[in-house]
Amino acid sequence: MISNIKNKINGLLRDSDFNEIFRGSSISFILRITGLAIGYLLTFFIARKYGADSLGEYVLAITVLKIFVVFGKLGIDTTAIRFFSSFATKKRWYSILKLNSQMIQIITISSILSSFLMYFLSHQISEIVNIDSSILQLLAFFVTPMSLFVLHYQSLRGLKKIAMFSFFFRVSITLFTLIILYIIHEFFLIEDAHQYNVPLYAFLISILIVSILSFFSMRYAIYKNISYDSLVEKINDSTIIKISIPLMFAQSAQFIMSWTDKLMLGAIKSPNVVDGLVADTKTEVGIYHAAFRLSMFAAISLMAINSIAAPKFAEMYSRNDLQGLKKVSFQSTKLIFWTTLPLLIIFFMFPEFILGLFGPQFAQYGVSAFILLSIGRFVSSISGSVGNILQMTGNQNIYFIILSLGAILNIGLNFILIPKYGILGAAIATMSSLIFWNLTMVLFIKKKFGFFTFYLPFIRL
Repeated sequence: MISNIKNKINGLLRDSDFNEIFRGSSISFILRITGLAIGYLLTFFIARKYGADSLGEYVLAITVLKIFVVFGKLGIDTTAIRFFSSFATKKRWYSILKLNSQMIQIITISSILSSFLMYFLSHQISEIVNIDSSILQLLAFFVTPMSLFVLHYQSLRGLKKIAMFSFFFRVSITLFTLIILYIIHEFFLIEDAHQYNVPLYAFLISILIVSILSFFSMRYAIYKNISYDSLVEKINDSTIIKISIPLMFAQSAQFIMSWTDKLMLGAIKSPNVVDGLVADTKTEVGIYHAAFRLSMFAAISLMAINSIAAPKFAEMYSRNDLQGLKKVSFQSTKLIFWTTLPLLIIFFMFPEFILGLFGPQFAQYGVSAFILLSIGRFVSSISGSVGNILQMTGNQNIYFIILSLGAILNIGLNFILIPKYGILGAAIATMSSLIFWNLTMVLFIKKKFGFFTFYLPFIRL
């Protein structure tokens, strides 16, 4: 028995595809878990020092800002990955510099328009999500720096500056927000920290810092390699926008999947609020966000392995190697399952203790939501890298359609369940939509390519 296990392990280690997935995902795993850990510490700090209502207000405000950032950047950040990667391969660094400046100009104009829209709609938004309109008006001034920040770190990704990209994307904002919050808390005496929205101001300051740092990091990466080529590949503004707009809509669907539950919790009064069990909708959002944040640890292996598996899927598909695609898919899903299972066991055994670290209200009202969200993440994990497979094999339109249907399901269930069940209803909606779109993609891949990505031990599909 032991010798069989050793032989299987040795066989996997000799497999070049598995080796690449394992080594690449290990690096990505470390970076992702660092970002998640800092995000957890930030959530913990705000919850313990400022309360669940402050955490909820913080989450709702940032969510509204991110909505307008999605429209402000127009999907150009994703377009930058495509063009910069191509230009870097050809050593067209001056072309990259010119295109980067061109994209900055377009995003600056579009994000300012989005900023004006957010400012003038602040009163209407305030009535919907229960945030003071003056806060939203302040946030409107940060649509542009946030949009440019996203462009810069995605551009670094296109240039394959993965270390810098990973720092800015996964770590930077939460790290600087946490540091600024700690400095304010330790060295400045503020009588009513809640009144002055200290966590939110720390976040806004961090946006300015990372936006500036990411800009200079991007320019450094370009100038380090630049040669003023005689042949400059020019891309028209209309071409950039034409490619970017569909990507913006795809990003909107992903955003809806990620943030609808929090926005609708902030907008709809649940029985907990009506009966006075929690202070207001912002408190519920704060409790739910902590449960949501923690549940993401159940998907950390999926997120880590996805980053290295995606190019492998593209490589196999480009060679029309469906057996190779099947093998890499199975290996990655199997690795995801066995690295996710221990975390889930801990989550299911000690949910009250884990959520209780944030405060008694979190353990009292967030445990059921935490368990349901973790189940949704687990189903997503054992389904495998279905989204990446579809996108890397020319089926991005199907991916967008399924994701959009999942978003519609999410909105509908939230609308029905939150008035009846509050936090629990939001968790049911998110879990259901996660299960729906993952299993739907599993079935589509089975029909299209003839194999299941789904993995459970001892079950052959």
